[in-house]
Amino acid sequence: MERDDEANFARKMIELRERWEMSQSEVARKMVERGFDNYSQMTVSRTEKGERPIRLGEARVLAEVLGSSLELMMRGTHEEEFLGAVEKTQAAISTKMFDAAFALWDYADLTSDIDHLRLALSTFDRETESDSRRALETLEELRFPVSAVALWAAEMVAAGRDLTDRELLHSDVQRLKRLAGDYGKPEATA
Repeated sequence: MERDDEANFARKMIELRERWEMSQSEVARKMVERGFDNYSQMTVSRTEKGERPIRLGEARVLAEVLGSSLELMMRGTHEEEFLGAVEKTQAAISTKMFDAAFALWDYADLTSDIDHLRLALSTFDRETESDSRRALETLEELRFPVSAVALWAAEMVAAGRDLTDRELLHSDVQRLKRLAGDYGKPEATA
């Protein structure tokens, strides 16, 4: 394990030095500035090749010079890849959670438009009102509490239902009505 740590440190040392476009001489100069008086380009070269042991304090300062930490410098490639994958997945999950929350917020905003449409309907004359009233009633059938819609969507995903099938919503209106009964009257609120 100790040899792995040293090999990882040496590999990471080269990688970071090259990433920061630093020469071995520049690294040696920065080490001298931090109190390692006899540090030379040859010392850096031998350290990178694993030809000389490195003391803990020296390793910590080298990591700082290279913009890293001792812990990260000793980490192996597989662990770095794994931790990178974990971080990437965590970011993607967070993004999707917020996307879902914003989609529910948008749903609540859209369903609140039903109230505005109902007001607009009151300005229509009696002849056109009946068709418009039926259209509004159809629209009102899609108005549910946001929590019921969220639970319904979660059930659809868990069941592996085809979410691209728009007929799914119409076939599941009864389920949404039951969920709405569990969460209050069918009105969405933001």
